Amino acid sequence: MSDTAPLSTDDTFFAKAGRSDPLELADQMRRSLDDPCLKVVLEAVSGFVLILNENRQILAANQELLDALTWRDSCVTGLRPGEAFNCVHFTSGTDGCGTSNDCASCGAVLAILASQNQGVPTAGECRLSFYREGRLEALDFKVRATPLEVGGCKLTAFVLHDISGQKQRDLLDRTFLHDLLNEISGIALWRDALERGDPVAAARHVVALTESLAEEVVSQQTLLAAERGELRIQEKEFDVAELCRKLETVFEQNPVAAGRKLAILPLPRRRRIVSDEVLVRRVLVNMLKNAFEATGPGGTVQFWMEWNGDQPVFVVQNAGMIPPEAQAQLFQRSFSTRSPAGRGIGTYSMKLYGERYLGGAVSFSCEVQTGTRFFFSLPAQKRREAGPQAAPPRHAPHPGNRVLLVDDDDALLRLGNLLLTRMGYATTPCHGGMEALQVFRSAPGSFDIVITDWSMPGMGGQELSQRIREIRADIPILVCSGLNQPAVDAAAVSGWLSKPFTFKTLGEALGRVLPSPGQPDTRPDQNTSAQ
Repeated sequence: MSDTAPLSTDDTFFAKAGRSDPLELADQMRRSLDDPCLKVVLEAVSGFVLILNENRQILAANQELLDALTWRDSCVTGLRPGEAFNCVHFTSGTDGCGTSNDCASCGAVLAILASQNQGVPTAGECRLSFYREGRLEALDFKVRATPLEVGGCKLTAFVLHDISGQKQRDLLDRTFLHDLLNEISGIALWRDALERGDPVAAARHVVALTESLAEEVVSQQTLLAAERGELRIQEKEFDVAELCRKLETVFEQNPVAAGRKLAILPLPRRRRIVSDEVLVRRVLVNMLKNAFEATGPGGTVQFWMEWNGDQPVFVVQNAGMIPPEAQAQLFQRSFSTRSPAGRGIGTYSMKLYGERYLGGAVSFSCEVQTGTRFFFSLPAQKRREAGPQAAPPRHAPHPGNRVLLVDDDDALLRLGNLLLTRMGYATTPCHGGMEALQVFRSAPGSFDIVITDWSMPGMGGQELSQRIREIRADIPILVCSGLNQPAVDAAAVSGWLSKPFTFKTLGEALGRVLPSPGQPDTRPDQNTSAQ
């Protein structure tokens, strides 16, 4: 992928696109690592330290960061910070980290750009949501970008200090303790009413508030366990109608719903699902709380369930609109639309429980006609009335296929690997055509598709494709290049992808060249010998 053509700034949603070519990047890395001042910076400064070039690519990193990422030194060079951390947003832009709409509110890229443009040190804060081993996690950082010059090359020293613990303590003070005091105050008021007013009604309210108080404590314990990876889910079949009754009970006495109405729409006929009912309820309670807080007095929050094929989907709707600048940060741990300091973590916990533990998806839409809608979908449910399900074909164009990824540019090879891993593919990266041919020859039945750069020194994409097809004629081969599409051997190549590619264009190309569901699997057995 060394012939990648840089994008113009018109092709990106925020920071400029384009990356240094491999030779330039290698020279910048060498000069950075040879400079004694930068060595001191990397060894003496606490926190995570990155040295970036003008295209925001990593030239060097300190050991503290490498240990945290559990990567070797060479595995972060050439990437941008969000790609190294596996940020949830880096796949959304036209050229990775910094180029998506979501990046416009990222404190990290804002600090880097300000330092580069103004030539002065710039500080800020960054809330980072990222995937680690397939799990959604979140950290808060204090960041500082400082301009440097090494051998005539303008660089940026970028330092991140983890302040997640401080943020969590602040959040505990603002939310948990605040809510506990509210509940206790409510109990005290109704306790006094036991003597002055209707004792039966007062007792009912005291019981409800006491249960709510206990729920707040359990909710905080659950959140802490979830973030530590210690939460255990307990799946069982339950009736959504009973779940709806519990939701109504929660908000009958909850102050957040005072003066507002909860409208639960009629349920579909099929309403029994299998999941962890307690966690599903926690996700939905936070969705509803968020909607009530965005709804004015006298307003209505709507809730309903629908089916998307065999996937149950829960929807919460309110008439309010989320400001565009807030939408990109909505699921960050310390962010809140109600306070610049970030009072709440309800939307973050929706993602944490709904996706990391329940295997579903949490999203939202914001439109003038419908207002704000939050969606929570669970994995597809097996129909009890259906017969045995046939196993899906091994070549179905969806995550799970195994990819042999080939490029001579280490940075773009790692970036392509990140994209494919994010999409759910099992990827074997190879540096250059010779290495890829050896790997394929050793196990030709172990791959569902080959994705290769076209222009590589030694064995290029055309020769590699022909040699692979001599070993196994049926393997789909997708070739990539930033150059105009050359004349290719149709017998050796299944498809073409222009670079720089994005999460979307790569997915579309894979869908075109992988066999469709239902086609027979003609892949040879794993022990097929190479020709």
